[in-house]
Order: sequence, then structure tokens, then C-alpha cells
Amino acid sequence: MFTIYNTLTRKKEQFLPLEEGKVKMYVCGPTVYDVPHIGHARSAFSFDVIRNYLEYAGLKVQFVSNVTDVDDKIINRARQELEEAGEDSSSNLLKKRCEEVARRYLDVYHKELDVFGIRRPTHEPKATENIKGMITFIEKLISSGYAYEAAGSVYFSVSDFPSYGKLSKRDKEDLIHGVRIEVDENKKHPLDFALWKKSKEFEPSWKSPWGEGRPGWHIECSVMSTRLLGDEFDIHGGGLDLVFPHHENEIAQSEAATGKPFARYWMHNGLLTVNGEKMSKSLGNYITIEDFLEKHKDPDLLKIAFLNSHYRSPMDYSENKMAEAKSSKERIEIFLDKVRRLEGKCECQVTHDESVATMAAFEEDFEKAMEDDFNTPLAMSVIFDAVRAGNDCLTGKKLEKKQRAYCAHCVSDFILNTSKVLGLSLRKKEKVEKGLLKEVERLIQQREDARKNKDFQKSDEIRDKLAEMNIVVEDTPEGPVWRKK
Repeated sequence: MFTIYNTLTRKKEQFLPLEEGKVKMYVCGPTVYDVPHIGHARSAFSFDVIRNYLEYAGLKVQFVSNVTDVDDKIINRARQELEEAGEDSSSNLLKKRCEEVARRYLDVYHKELDVFGIRRPTHEPKATENIKGMITFIEKLISSGYAYEAAGSVYFSVSDFPSYGKLSKRDKEDLIHGVRIEVDENKKHPLDFALWKKSKEFEPSWKSPWGEGRPGWHIECSVMSTRLLGDEFDIHGGGLDLVFPHHENEIAQSEAATGKPFARYWMHNGLLTVNGEKMSKSLGNYITIEDFLEKHKDPDLLKIAFLNSHYRSPMDYSENKMAEAKSSKERIEIFLDKVRRLEGKCECQVTHDESVATMAAFEEDFEKAMEDDFNTPLAMSVIFDAVRAGNDCLTGKKLEKKQRAYCAHCVSDFILNTSKVLGLSLRKKEKVEKGLLKEVERLIQQREDARKNKDFQKSDEIRDKLAEMNIVVEDTPEGPVWRKK
């Protein structure tokens, strides 16, 4: 049974899409005012893996993720840039700079997630391209008594939505005393939130029935998700920090407008810390995706660390975890290299019933793990079980030569297929310079000749020479295989 932990009910539930064979999925995307950090990478990667597995399971996924390209943070960044450039931030230059900031940082976000191999959404709507729909949505809320206009702004009336707090599991009084509430003298109730904000001079704004203004943050997700996926859809995702107020407010305004349940399954990824502390520029532990790639080069190391923590769990980033991830990837790739080096040395067409049964068991275990609320730590452990089984195939005495090769290739195929679902980029073929390739093969042949002649001193000298070239040689029943360190 395919289960998903639903934040709305606080329990695992059987996953049953609204439409058979299809999944409609919305995940809150970036506010584009700064370069993305590794916390952004975790959220994007978590839902990319979920999407991958849903497709692996034969479902057609419509994946929507928004871009917030008008927001206080974008405006503040634009002002800062104008002031640093010696230009007047209290002028018409501000609107143009806001557009430039949003466009620039969206380009950076796309570029860096592309490097990580994270796929683009099926649809990626921008807030500024959906203003008309937001105005219509707000008008509907006003006419139905769930919203009110005050001094050129529009607010959602939380008091008129009885089930407010059902996602965060807190009543209204607890929320008033327990969270930071934006102070606004125009609001009737402290928890009321802005659907439309009256514009300030020189800030980005659009015409509306309530005067010049811009949308509040929460309204954009309700409008864009329902426009592209319908009033009801399957999965709504985002970081745990969005449960309140953002997702709570989305539910309230969406269900008030449509009279229907909004998203059926609410999924939230755990937050990321660095060396046990919240990531912060002031603490000096703020790691951008660019910082990570400059230091570690390989996106798979961060991905493996993510996969080793359940998507709902908090994750602490450390250099020790990166070292562990590097070691884990090397274990997998060493085995894949062994299998690749055997190509052409064995005939692998011969089936072996035990090998087929073993691979079927690994696939079943992998699928059970992923269908239990996308349990990637367990799925990764299945892959490492397969690596051990594959190495046993290569060195096993019980199987005949052709059977060993067939078994190893089955394991290799399983690992490559499942690692792709998990978003890893394991190399299928190691690139070696032509000159180095010839020299390595010449030395290995000399070593084999020395071993046959029982000249073990010369054999050891050649192995040492290969080691100086960063070449590791391993002896198997099918002959020596080698890899670069």
C-alpha cells in the first residue's frame, strides 16, 4: 500500500490520487531576491525525488511550482542595490530595479538547480503574470463575506473561517499569543492577513478596484495552483516553516473561495541546520549552492546526505557528512567500475534463476521503502545491500563464470536504475585519457605475466607504480580490474 504522511491529519494515509493514473502536485517555489542556499536545494531535491518515484510507479505527474517575483524582500534588495550604486531609491528607478532583481535571481536559481540535476516543473507560474486572476479571486472572497477592504488594502477575515488552524493544529488564541503577528491598525482581527496591499510610492503596483497596489504573499499560491490544477488537487508541498502562516492561510482563502477541500495531502520537508545551528549569514555558516559546488564539485555528495535523512526529518549539514557521502558514492562506483571492466571479457547472456530472484527481491524492497512515505534512507540501504550482493557475485566460488558475470550485471542495472530515481548521477563509464589507458593496460599485462611466472617482486613493483598513477587494481576470478582513485 502506497502511503504518505499527511501534515493535515498528522498520520500516514494511503495515497489515492483524485484521477486514476495521474497526480497533481503543487510545491511552493522561490522568492527570487538572493542566491539559493543548500536549504533551498534540500526542498527542491526532496520533491524532485518524490516526483521521480511517482513517475517510476507509472503515474503521470503534473508538477507546478511558483515563483514569487514581487515581495517586500525583492523591494528591499532593489533599494539596497540602488543606494549602493549611488542612485535614488525613492524614485521610479525602484520598479525597474525590482524587475531586474527578480529576473537575475531566478536565472541564478535555475542555473544552480540545473547543475544539481533537479528538473524544472511542468509549470512555473510567476506572481506578476497572475495579477488579474488574484484580483478576481479576492473579489469573490469579498462578495462571499470572507474578506474586507480597508484603506486601500484587502484582508481575509480569519474569524469568519471556523476551521482556521486545522493544518498547524493550534486554535486562534494560541496563534495570537504564540506567533509573531504583523501589526496593522486597519485589520479587524490580529490574525487577519493581507490579500491585497495598498501601494507605497515608487513600489511595484497594479490597478485594482481598491486602488493601486500589489498582492499579498499567500494569495498567489491559491490562485496559481487552482488555475493550473483545479480547485482540488492531490499534493501540496513545501518546507516545514511554511505550515504557518503561509499554508494555513492558503487553505483558508482557497476553501472559502471554492467551498471545496483544497489539497488532499500536505507534505513538508524538514529544515536544515549547519553544524547544529540555524543557517545564518551573521553566524558565518550560510552555505549557498555555489559555495558548496566550489568546495565539493560533486552535487551527488549533498544529494546522498539528503537521501540518508528522511525528507520529513531535520537534517544537520557537516563536513563529516560530506566525507561519509563521498565514501558511500565511491563504494557504489567501485562496484560499477568492476562490472564495466569485465565487459567484453565474459558472455553475460546466460540467465541464472538465483540471480533473477535476488534482483526481483531488491526491486521489491526498494519499492516498499519508497512507497512507505518515500523512505529514502531505507531505499539507500537496499542499494548498498545490492552492492554487497554484487561483489559477492564477482568473487563467489559457488557460481560458474558466466553466472557470476550475469549476476553482477543484474545488480549493476538495478543500481543504475534506482539511483536515477533517487536523482543520483552515477557514472556509467569512467573517462580515461587515451595515453593513460594504453599505459595502464600495458602495465597490468606486465603484472599478469609476472604473476604467471611467479615473479612476485616484479608484480608488486608494478602495482606500486600503478598506485603512484592513482590506479587501483583488484584481482577477480575473471582477471584484474582497475579504477582511478
